[in-house]
Amino acid sequence: MALIPIRHLPQLLSFRTRQNLALLCGAIGLILAGNAVYGAGMPIWGGTLMFLGSIAVPVGLKWWDDFSQWGMPALVLSGLLLLQGFHFLEHTVQMVQYYLLNLPSAQSQGLISALNVEWVHFTWNVIILACSVYLLRRGMGGFWGWAMVIWTTAHTLEHLYLFVRYLEISRELSALGLPAYGVAQVLPGILGRDGWLAESGICGRIPGLTTLPRVAIHFGWNLGETLLLVVAAQLNLMRLIPREMEKTHD
Repeated sequence: MALIPIRHLPQLLSFRTRQNLALLCGAIGLILAGNAVYGAGMPIWGGTLMFLGSIAVPVGLKWWDDFSQWGMPALVLSGLLLLQGFHFLEHTVQMVQYYLLNLPSAQSQGLISALNVEWVHFTWNVIILACSVYLLRRGMGGFWGWAMVIWTTAHTLEHLYLFVRYLEISRELSALGLPAYGVAQVLPGILGRDGWLAESGICGRIPGLTTLPRVAIHFGWNLGETLLLVVAAQLNLMRLIPREMEKTHD
């Protein structure tokens, strides 16, 4: 496959020669998911997984093309942008459910409610952090690259705190013979209403940081993470890609 110079993120994110296949699989996935959810009564998370499964092949082929043309940094960056973009969409849906549809926190679970558990959140953020550190070491540095890694580290620490709290409360509920399902959707973290910062009284009441519900706090975390990733990626794109292109020419 011929090497193509890359200058902008849309070029990296596009499906290029796989575009028709991606559109076809996406259309089939939407039809199948729509019929399953609205026709057969399947939960929304089941329809979402059905759609994601339908586009898995073109996405996988696109990532293989990224690796073949521009090397591992391009593959990691492309995967990180697409996955974090979908994750941000998930949190946007949760905001719509909570603020516009007036659903309680425990029911504002986004598109894949079956994965809305603390160990999944923590594992996801560890993976995002590992990919961010890898890209930082491969050239996505500068102010925005470091800002992204610092923000992602803080976000991961928030989920580490939540994961530890979840394990503690799960053990307490288990000792009482009660199920722990649903705890992950409402458990406060370090920030937000009823969170550690608010309860500790260290800095008093800070609008937003100690008053917002969990759904809004984590929307903010992921909004910042996504914006920093996009800016850092665009500004450092030519630092990431040429290294692998030069190695391919050797």
